Amino acid sequence: MDIEIRQGLAEARALAAEHWRALLAYIGLGVLVPFLLLSSEPIFDLRNIMAIAADPWTYRVSGSITGPLYLLGIVSVLVAGAMLAAWNALLAPMREGYISEIMYGMVAGVAFMLASVAINLAVGFGLATVIWFTIGIEQWVALPQAVQFVPRIIAWTLTSWLGARICLAGPIMGERGKLDPLSAFAESWRATRVAQVRLFGLYFAFNMAAGAVLGLLVVLHGYLIISGEPGSPIESLMSGVWLIFWSTWFAITILLPAGLYRAARPASAAAEVFA
Repeated sequence: MDIEIRQGLAEARALAAEHWRALLAYIGLGVLVPFLLLSSEPIFDLRNIMAIAADPWTYRVSGSITGPLYLLGIVSVLVAGAMLAAWNALLAPMREGYISEIMYGMVAGVAFMLASVAINLAVGFGLATVIWFTIGIEQWVALPQAVQFVPRIIAWTLTSWLGARICLAGPIMGERGKLDPLSAFAESWRATRVAQVRLFGLYFAFNMAAGAVLGLLVVLHGYLIISGEPGSPIESLMSGVWLIFWSTWFAITILLPAGLYRAARPASAAAEVFA
């Protein structure tokens, strides 16, 4: 089964035009709500992060780490749940309403998130184990930082390639209302075999572009923090810029694999499901 990238992008645009209301609703759930929750915790404020990084012995964080970790857990569930709910809304043959989609998304999203994290951790630990047994931990620590950076690039490349191979898993779960991510990963692995190089290139370009914009925003926000007063209007305006960035990233993360999934389906099956 082949996947044409151009057709997948066209399908993604069609889905955005057809289901823009649902997409906006789940951007709110997956981006706006987590943004507001994280804004309530001072440790996640960029100004505080920069102050701690600049002088960790002067700027100390009081209180328990349990609160921020608990908040990160809630945010992770919300983001993953919103993704699965959005795929269900965009791809299911018949929508059952926002409440049903959100309930499905919260359950399926946790399973999808845990399976994805487990895969990435397995790649990282596997590569680290190979390095430690081949070179040795002490010898590895003694190597220059430039040399130690190479395995990180290899790990990032492997996880990016794996991400391209399993990119259809979320849409597969969402369209069919599945709760099992492993079978969806296996089906995505089979479906992307022929087009894996093109998909890797597509996701590599997307990740590089998103990383470049993210780095630019961090530098810009950091400059505004250093040169301005706390709570200045232009610094507050950066909150809106961050929301636009994460909303765009979330929308592309939803629409791109959904469009590729529709492009991967045989024409007859697609006509039956999406008529």
